[in-house]
Formats: sequence, structure tokens, C-alpha cells
Amino acid sequence: MTRLGKFLLLWEGLMSRKAVIQQQRRVFDDFFKIDELIVSHEQLDGTMSAPQKRLVFERGDSVAVLLLNLDTKSVVLVEQFKVPTLVARRRDDPSTTDGWIVETAAGMVEPGETPEAAAIRETLEETGYKIRRPQLISKFFSSPGGTSERIFLYFAEVREADKVGKGGGVDDEDVKVLHVPLDEFFDRLDKGTIEDPKLIIAAYWLQDHMKSAEDRRQLINSFWSQGRSKVNAPSAAPPAGQGPTGQGPLGLSTVRYAIKGKPDLLIGYKTGAIDRIKDVSIWVNSENTDMMMDRFLGKSVSASIRHLGANKDENDNVIEDTIEEALRSAVGRRAHVKIGTVLVTESGALVATHEVQQIFHAATVEGIGAGLGVKADRTKLAQCVDRLLKRADDENNRVWRIWTRRKRLESILIPMLGAGDGGLPVEDVAQTIIPAAIEYFRYSETPTLKEIYFLAYASRHKSACDQVLDQFCSDGVLVRSAEG
Repeated sequence: MTRLGKFLLLWEGLMSRKAVIQQQRRVFDDFFKIDELIVSHEQLDGTMSAPQKRLVFERGDSVAVLLLNLDTKSVVLVEQFKVPTLVARRRDDPSTTDGWIVETAAGMVEPGETPEAAAIRETLEETGYKIRRPQLISKFFSSPGGTSERIFLYFAEVREADKVGKGGGVDDEDVKVLHVPLDEFFDRLDKGTIEDPKLIIAAYWLQDHMKSAEDRRQLINSFWSQGRSKVNAPSAAPPAGQGPTGQGPLGLSTVRYAIKGKPDLLIGYKTGAIDRIKDVSIWVNSENTDMMMDRFLGKSVSASIRHLGANKDENDNVIEDTIEEALRSAVGRRAHVKIGTVLVTESGALVATHEVQQIFHAATVEGIGAGLGVKADRTKLAQCVDRLLKRADDENNRVWRIWTRRKRLESILIPMLGAGDGGLPVEDVAQTIIPAAIEYFRYSETPTLKEIYFLAYASRHKSACDQVLDQFCSDGVLVRSAEG
């Protein structure tokens, strides 16, 4: 058995181990609570441990929110006096009177309240800013050796117009609101002077999303000075994973093949940046299992779709993040979906500018841990393609579409799933997703889609597509059609 196989067996065994709580009673019940438990658990050798007495500091769940103010070019933090902070610092200096700490807006999840609702409430109470649909960064235990508390860490963007309250906390809370400029914020992170663990995790997350120090400088010097969305369309730079550095997009062209014996069913690819491609009914947005679109400044297909579909004013400022908001609504309270899930949203401004009728958001990559990014599993890509194409047929066969005689979805554009941040070589991706699409056309009795295209941004993508399609042509499965 391979090392990977042994590891997977061990991991499966660890995940299925049992624990039994034989007794549980509350021994301290005040603002904080302490429970005494008698518990036994399955050991590594498969036997059950002897009953053990353990004390658990019971706090329930809490939330924390990193706020990014788009107008002041800063992160919004809070400063409060905390007794444990004072006690800990006195271990280093018995004479200190410093018990204040700078942290994210945070608080406890109340009974019957969802973590997202708690995040929205706590942000308003402590900072005065009203947020909507905060983005979940991570969920983790604060100190699993002693407390059952879990922290739901969120990120949200705000503008000055979102300041609807004075902040400062409620009741006897004494909260000072701070606006820390982005460059100073990352400087504190680099110097190791941030003491709040929630803030450290959020800072590294934000840093990762900004990719590099150069990206941060560009954000601060260019993006913010122009306003949130006057940045150029993201496709001006090569999307992540779509060509080596310095290699720009190909010119716009279309290569088509027909399924042999089914001349009305076409499959092929379109070259170049996605913002130049028009007249395709469905654009596919390859997403993570959290279904969170890339920021406007991102170098990805997701960022391009988000920006192109947004509602803008006459100065090209985004006034409504149309597709992202529609996706958040489609996700609802699920927060996390399985690989292969397809969610359908409107296309926003793309329906007028590019004649795109719908966006299909497909979960094709999965997070591998806080701050560690995402990865794609090649073995699951064919299933993703199959579900995309079936969903297109389902949409076309909806009764309301037939009754209203709405135009059918006849074509779909699929990017190289998993070849960006997912880390898969584009050649492997093409050899997986193109055959899946061909098989779907060959064996579907009454497909409503008529054209399936893949996005070949750069020459490497084009070569990968050509290799697969030419082989199917040589095998007599495809017949070359006219190029666009």
C-alpha cells in the first residue's frame, strides 16, 4: 500500500473514533461558566481510556469581523480594556497598568442567533458600521485545550455612508474605534506587533488576497485613489493560472468541431480574454466550495465576471455588485457547498454588453486550510462538467421558460477548471474536461445546448485544447467545422 493510502486509512480511523461523556455538571455559573465532565475516549490502540475528569470553560460561540473601509483606505479596528490582557502583561512587567488591546470587532453569538447575524449586530454596536452578508474567512477553536468556544471570523467591506451609528459598544462597554491605514496595518503584521489572534488570522488572509507587497502598493496607490471600482477591468492582466508571467491573452477567435452524426452539436474553444467574448448564453464561473467570488482587483475569471456584471454609473464606478450579491442570495445559509455544486444567477450588466443570459457558478476547488489556499481534484472535474451541462438542459426545460417562450440557453463557455489557484496543469485539465463534454453530447438523447466552448486564454491553453480535440477528430468522433 502506498504512503498516501496508509495515511488515508489512518485519517479515516482517527475521524471515526468515539468519545463518551458519562457525567456532566456545571460547577461555576456566572458571566463565564465552567462544566465538569467525566469522559472516556477511544485511544490509538482501539481501546477505551479510563474515565477522566475534565473541566471545560464554556463560552459558546463567538464572532469577529475584519472591516475594510473603502473610503478611508483603512481597516476598522477597536481598542478595549481587557483584564486578562493586563494580567498576562504583568507576567513580564509587574508594574504595568496596560490592559488595552487592539482587535477586530467581536462578540458572543446569542441563543437562537446565527453567527452571521451576530457578526452584523456586533459590528454595528462596536463600530457603528452597518454591514451586509459578511464573508466567512474561517471557523476555529480559540483554545481547544480548555474551552469549547468557536470563533467565526468574517470579512466585510464598508464605506463612510455605512456609518449609521456612533459605535462604542453597548451597556458598560468602552470601545474606541480605530482606522488603521492599510500600509501601517501590514507593517504591524510584518513586525509581529499584532496581539489579537483573530486579527492576525484575518490580516494574513487579507494579505494573501492582495497576493504580494507589490499588489498592496498598487492597491493603496492606484485602486484606492480612484475609488473602489474605477480600476481597470481585471482581464487587463493575465488571469491567475492562465499563462506565464509576461504572456498576454491571445487574439479573439473560435475553433469548432461537430459531433460526427450530429452536425448541429458543436464543441470547441474561444481564445483570448473573457471580456472580449460575446454571444455565448452561459458563462461558467469556477469557484471555491465557499462560493466566494474574487475581489474586483483579482487576476481571475471570477474577478472579471464580477466586475463586468456589476451595475456602474457614468464614471464606471460600481454602484451595485450584482452577480456577487445574487450568488450570496443563492448560497443562503449554506455557507459551504460540495464539489460539483452548480448555482445559477443572473448575469447583471453582461446581458446587455455581452449577451450573456446566465452565470453558472460551479464549485470546482476546495480550501485546504486557513491561509493555505485551495486545490482542485482532477478526478472530480469530469463530474463538474457533467453537472454543468445537465443544469443547462434543466434550465432550458423549466416550465416557465417554455410558457414565456424565453430564448433558450444554446451555448456555454467553460474556463480551464482547476488550472488557476487549483494548481492543476492546464494539459491535465483539458484532457479531463473536454472528453467529458464530448461524451455528454454523444450520449445525450435530446440535449438542449447546441454549443460547448472552453476558454483558451493563452497559447498554452490553445495547444492543450488542440491536442485533445485533434485526437478525437483522428478517432472519427469529431468533424472539423468552420472557425470564427
